[in-house]
This record gives sequence, structure tokens and C-alpha cells, in this order.
Amino acid sequence: MLRIRTFFVLTALLSSLVVAVGMSAKTEAQQPLAPGLSALTPVGPFLLSFNENGQATIAVNGGPTTPLTGTLMADPTNPAVGSVPVLTYLLPEPVITGDVSFAEPGGGISDWLRFTDAAGTFSGAATGAGPRMIFYSEFELGELNRELADTGFPANLGTGNVLAMLEVGPEGANGFDYRPGGVPYPANNEYVGISDRVPEPSSLVLFGSGLAALGLIVRRRRQLSDI
Repeated sequence: MLRIRTFFVLTALLSSLVVAVGMSAKTEAQQPLAPGLSALTPVGPFLLSFNENGQATIAVNGGPTTPLTGTLMADPTNPAVGSVPVLTYLLPEPVITGDVSFAEPGGGISDWLRFTDAAGTFSGAATGAGPRMIFYSEFELGELNRELADTGFPANLGTGNVLAMLEVGPEGANGFDYRPGGVPYPANNEYVGISDRVPEPSSLVLFGSGLAALGLIVRRRRQLSDI
């Protein structure tokens, strides 16, 4: 009788263990993957360095660094009538889709990366992969030049597979180093983005000259009004 009872107890414990392992595997399979990870059959890890104006370089699987140009393209994730073209980089292979937000050290999100395909997928499922990386950046009042990425944020950002990161560096010269696999290239994909750029000296001189001219005009008008 004791042997029969022991058998049933062991059987129940084994069944519970099988169910627990099955549920754990199912949960792990359903857990979204980090956006930007290679999917399907990888070509090889790549290092992408880019800015808000469509200028970039890429190195694939330890190979040479070559130029890569980002262009303004229609946003497949925001098909609303009248939506503006967005800065899009075409990657060398499909990656896990989704959104990555980048907050400034002082607070507030200033940039987003969205990985997607031509159909606008950003769910993050293992079967959903695409070779497009869209760079959204906010356009702040007072900026002299609008960069290609300064198109603002679509309303559906953050509604799919989302990851939040922090930018590094002081305002005006900050950016981010996003490693979806947690390790740098060449062990996995790495995305090095420049969020802001310091204005060129010629631009600063031009801006200062404009302010000086504006000050002279205001002063002259006040002198005429006093006469």
C-alpha cells in the first residue's frame, strides 16, 4: 500500500514539474525580444553609427566600414493621410521590430528608434522582422536648422514592443549607444546615434550677426520715436 501511495505522489510531482516547465517555456517564447536584434538567418552582427541628417557608416561581421545613407521615406507604421516622410535607414538584414525611446539625462524623451518592415510591423514577435530603422527626433524651438529626423513623434509610438534607454553626454552634443544584445559589436548588433550636434562656428557667427543687426534696428527705431 505504501509503495502505491509513493508511486502516486511521485507521479503527481512529475506531472507538476512538466506543467511548470511547459508554462515557463511558453512564457519565454511569448516574451518580446529586444528591438534591433538580428532575426531569421543573420548576415552577421553589424555596427551602425548615424546621425539625424541621414549620414551613417556601417560595418558588418568584422568587415570594413562603409557609408550608409538614410533618406526620407513614407512611414509604413503611420499611414495617415498627410503624414510626413521620416528619416529611414535600410539595414543589411531583418531585425526584431519595435520601438526604443531615448530619454535625456535631465528627463524627457527626445528621440525614438523604430524597427519595422514595409508593412509597418512593430509587435516584436520572433516571426516579425524587418530591415527598416526609422529615426524620430523632436524639433525644439530655437533650433537654427531642422535635421531630417526632426519630424516629431507619431501618436502610436510606444504601443508595441517597447524598450526605454537613456542618452549620454551634455545637451548639444549628446547621443546614445544602443546594444540590443547587451554586448558591443562584433558580438552583437550595436547602434551608435548622435542626437544633437553642436552648431558649426560659421553658423554661430551668422546667428550672432543677425542678433546684432536686430539690436541696431530696435535701437534706431527707439531713437526716431524720441525725436
